Amino acid sequence: MSFRLFSSTSRFNFVRTRAYSTQNNKSLEKYFEQLQNEIRPRLAPYWTKLNHTSEQLKRLTMEDSKEAIHRASKILNEVTGYQHIEAVKEKVTQQANLFESARDQVQAAKKAYESAIETRSNTQRGINELLQRKHLWTSEDVTRFTELYRLEHQHVQAEMMARENYQACEKQMDREYMALARSIMERYHEEQLWSDKIRSVSTYGTWALMGVNLLLFVMVQTVFEPHKRKRLTDRFEELLVAKVSEEEDKFKGVLEGLHDKNRLLMQQQVALMETMNELSEHPLFHENFIQSLKESTNREEKDEAIEPIRIDTLSDQEKERIQFENDLLRQQLLTFHSETPSTSNSSWLHIAESALAGGL
Repeated sequence: MSFRLFSSTSRFNFVRTRAYSTQNNKSLEKYFEQLQNEIRPRLAPYWTKLNHTSEQLKRLTMEDSKEAIHRASKILNEVTGYQHIEAVKEKVTQQANLFESARDQVQAAKKAYESAIETRSNTQRGINELLQRKHLWTSEDVTRFTELYRLEHQHVQAEMMARENYQACEKQMDREYMALARSIMERYHEEQLWSDKIRSVSTYGTWALMGVNLLLFVMVQTVFEPHKRKRLTDRFEELLVAKVSEEEDKFKGVLEGLHDKNRLLMQQQVALMETMNELSEHPLFHENFIQSLKESTNREEKDEAIEPIRIDTLSDQEKERIQFENDLLRQQLLTFHSETPSTSNSSWLHIAESALAGGL
């Protein structure tokens, strides 16, 4: 009765839990559909980039480890947006090289300009020396003065060109320096933006993980746990029914064994009663024979010289009848010995053998 009551209560609880879980499942499905429709447009670019990244990762081979590492780092930079920073860094490096070359050109132009100034100064010094001794000129001095004057004009032109070149190189160096400063500032700005983006992505990723964990917790509490409890309840009911059936089978087996033992004991008791009845009808248990045994025992106690009564005094027909009855009794006792317990059987067999031995 208690098991039926427990089964009915369990079924009622199962039906109620199933109805509650069905309602929760419908509401969760609606909520998930709405959430999916809202999130799908936002995640579309990321899914596209992720698919592109996965396709590129599939193309990686492990034949050359360095090449594979380089390609993997390149793909990672494309995903995270660090590739633009790499381009800016390359631009900074190129601009630094241009600035170094411009500075070298300035140094070369400066040396050329200083050399031109020195050459013009030497020419001017020669002309001044000739002018100081103009009244002592010879034909060679006139020729040399003319040559120096012509060279002075050329050296002045060369000095002016060297000065212009030097000034142009300085301006170019200034422009390269400003471009280098701008590229460095751009690199710093891009790295700052990239770090801010990564920080924001990390924050959003943390919130997304928290949302996923919360969603998993809600799903576990509303979907998986009821399903798990349902399975445990069904399994418990099955085990309980199987255990009750097993115990009933055991009780039935025990009862059948007890019935068999009772039936066997009744048969043994009936056989024992029949044997006792047969033994009571045996000539050895007749009152006259027992009385004669008592008298012979008393006479033996009184007079040891008197011999006990022997069966030899009986007639041949009575001896044959007694021998036949003894054989029949021995067979019955042996049969009873195989069917009855060892203790009672051995005691009765001992009594019968003692009686037979005394009779013989």
